[in-house]
Amino acid sequence: MRAKDRHSSGAGTVLLGIVAIALAGVAGSIGLINQIDDFGPKVGDIVSFDPLDPMSLDMHARLPAMPVSEKPGAACVLDVRTMHANGGSVIVESRDPRPSFGYRVHWAGTHSSTDGADCGASADLLVNLDDIELMATAAGGYGATASKHVALLLGSANTAAQ
Repeated sequence: MRAKDRHSSGAGTVLLGIVAIALAGVAGSIGLINQIDDFGPKVGDIVSFDPLDPMSLDMHARLPAMPVSEKPGAACVLDVRTMHANGGSVIVESRDPRPSFGYRVHWAGTHSSTDGADCGASADLLVNLDDIELMATAAGGYGATASKHVALLLGSANTAAQ
C-alpha cells in the first residue's frame, strides 16, 4: 500500500511542477503583451546625423513626411543621404493615433533634401515607425552626436597628456 502512495505523490509533484511552469509562462506572456506599446521610439528620442560619422554609401532612402501645419496630401522628403551630409536631427515629439503617420517629429538641420521636396531647415512632421527606424539605422542609432564623440575627446586628452 505504501508503494502506491509514493507513486501517487511523485506524479502529483510532477503535475504541480508542470502547472507552476505553465502559470509562469502565462504571467510572462501577459507582461510582454502589456509592453508591446513600449516598442519603437519613445517621446524624446533623437536621431542625429553627423557629417563626420561614416555612413554606408548604399543608403539612398528618401522617406516621405507630412508637415503638421500643411493640408493632407502636401508632403516633403527626408533624404537620408542629404541629412547625413549636412547634419541635423530628428526628435520624436509624440505618437499620433493615425496609423499611416504614427509619430510627430521635429526636424532641424540645413536641408532634408536637395530638391523641391525639401522640408526646410526646421519643421514639425508626421512620419511612420518604419521610416524612423530606417533613419536611426542610417544615423548609427538613437542619441545625440555628442555622446558619439566622447570617445574621441577622451582619446585626444590621453594623447595630449603623453
